[in-house]
Amino acid sequence: MLAVTAGAQPAPPVDERDALADLWAGTYDISEELVASEDETSPLAPLVETQRIQINVRRIPLPWLGSHVLYVEESPYEEPFELRRRVLLALDPPDRDGTIRVHQYTRKVDAVGGGSLHAEDLESIAGCDLSLKREGGQFRGGTRGRECIERNKGGARWLDYRVVLGDGLFWYRKRRLTLPKDELVEEIAGFPHVDLEEARLFSCGISWAAGGHGPRKGLPGVDLHDRGGRARFRTPDGRALTLELHGRDWPLSEGRESLVLILSDGKTDSEPIASSWTSLGAARVGIDIGWLAIDCAPMVSETGEQRG
Repeated sequence: MLAVTAGAQPAPPVDERDALADLWAGTYDISEELVASEDETSPLAPLVETQRIQINVRRIPLPWLGSHVLYVEESPYEEPFELRRRVLLALDPPDRDGTIRVHQYTRKVDAVGGGSLHAEDLESIAGCDLSLKREGGQFRGGTRGRECIERNKGGARWLDYRVVLGDGLFWYRKRRLTLPKDELVEEIAGFPHVDLEEARLFSCGISWAAGGHGPRKGLPGVDLHDRGGRARFRTPDGRALTLELHGRDWPLSEGRESLVLILSDGKTDSEPIASSWTSLGAARVGIDIGWLAIDCAPMVSETGEQRG
């Protein structure tokens, strides 16, 4: 017979919005790379390749907008008063498959400044909500389909925005495409700034086989940069693992120009489970240990140094 303590209440269910808000909140030093542009009006067009920005995200109490609200400010690095973007993010409860819808709000141009903020001061662009879902230790997602529409003198365009949030990782990609032909006008990638050589962002596919036998099962992938980027994930049998990717930040690669991929259990006092290395400019790097296979490829095939 089970003993039940009088008056005991079951623990409330975990709200994934808390995990997302906690992971998202923080101050980020970001490098934005202009991957492609055919638009002379692009804010990045005058730049050779990259610009450095600062993004501040904090949770704020705004009950009339929702129980989970984030305030975001973007500015050029070390110029906090030169704000280029301010936005409120309201997080909806997860739907049946765990997807969290994030509504984006900005202040109306004719809104009265100062004082308290009210619903009538805000506006939201239809179709530009984000749909984010947990995959391992990360949240991934973005806009849906061709619903986020931008209209200007150049005609109608639709925006495709992807974001990945993880432990020490905040990556996004913004693409503008024409209507109705879906021609790429501009693509911008944002990732954590590093003070070494220009980083490359890699996307890593992961597959797992129970006991090392039979067909492998695809697991949610992870993204990480090649200057010591780290990502955590969990296998179906409950193993918590950490993946690291190093380039010129790796001391043993000095003079050898190596790209090093390391798989470990994340404990500081344990040896890596496996590692592999290849040349710094290689198209991909991977690990295959039978029961687990990892294949990483850069999202942008060339670095600015190579393009120069």
